[in-house]
Amino acid sequence: MTSEPNVRPLPSRALHAVATRVLADVDALVATIGEALQAEIPEYGSMPPAVMAGDVLPVTRRVVTSFFDAVLSGSPVGAKVVRGFEESGRARLEMGVPLESMLHAYRIAGRVTWHAVTDSVRPGEEHLLADLAARWMDYIDIASSAVARAYMTASAERLRSLDARRRELVEALLTATDVGEVAAVSLRFSTILAAAYVPVLVAGPGVAGRIDALLSAAPPRSLGGHRGDRVLLLVPDALPSVDALAPVDALVAWGRPAAPGADLLAEVGHVEALLEAALSEGRVTGAYGPDDLLVEQLLLGNERVAAALARRVREVLAARDPGGAITATLRAYLECGSVPETARREVVHANTVAYRLGRVRDLTGLDPRVPVDAALLVLGLGVGR
Repeated sequence: MTSEPNVRPLPSRALHAVATRVLADVDALVATIGEALQAEIPEYGSMPPAVMAGDVLPVTRRVVTSFFDAVLSGSPVGAKVVRGFEESGRARLEMGVPLESMLHAYRIAGRVTWHAVTDSVRPGEEHLLADLAARWMDYIDIASSAVARAYMTASAERLRSLDARRRELVEALLTATDVGEVAAVSLRFSTILAAAYVPVLVAGPGVAGRIDALLSAAPPRSLGGHRGDRVLLLVPDALPSVDALAPVDALVAWGRPAAPGADLLAEVGHVEALLEAALSEGRVTGAYGPDDLLVEQLLLGNERVAAALARRVREVLAARDPGGAITATLRAYLECGSVPETARREVVHANTVAYRLGRVRDLTGLDPRVPVDAALLVLGLGVGR
């Protein structure tokens, strides 16, 4: 239920006289408020005269007169008037006026109107000011709150509608089965489509709420939509640079250009797998393309092979090498391929390195010094890291 400004009946002739004086010169007061709005708020300053005269000033007049009419009648400002304020909030959203600027406008209207009230008070009527001030501040608070509430509700509805349209467009592109359907998508959404798109998947805290910023940073004609709590961008033709699309606190994966339809859907699947590969490696930031994390992608792409390698290598070493010394030596050796270099990295004698590599062979049946076995060890250590 909407609360109402505290305008109680006051039979004071002096109070009625002050209200009557303000209303008698309300046109000049509204014009002064309009001038202040345009001078102090950039969004209002750039409004054409027709918009100010046809929209902003009539609303301003209604704000002022509704209060003083209520003072004269001794009645509260009704729900119908409050609904009018709410409609103006929705209108300002459609005009692109930020919420803070709109609330600033109400503060300016409150200030200018109060100056008009004090100018209308005659000697001997000063005692009315305290009560009028409390009533006026209460009224402006409720009016601006109604406007803000309607603005935010309309903004949320617009965002939901925009997100739904974005998601619908992206899904239509991914599920198109032939060029005819792609053309139909273009016609349906009044969008000129590219011959191919590079899928870019962005994940991280709060990324879903930054889709507008990501699209602004993306190349022209890029499309985007939410994919769970992630953002999927479709960059037309080619990806010149991923830097602008890689926030420092986000994880980004991208693929190769693919035509709308089955090819693009498959490429999105590859990008999702690449992102999962990065996550499986403990990565939470950074940017990865189709030529990165190849071992991880290979393993994630074949669950049966990955499971077999995990059992043969990682799980065996975890059970028989609880301190991790053998595994650490093995990783160092597989990275450099040299016993002396491994000894230097691990700060142990070369004989110790040879002994530990022999233990790997005994435990797993794979000799790190044999290239084929070394390849399997590399893959096995990469599973579930």
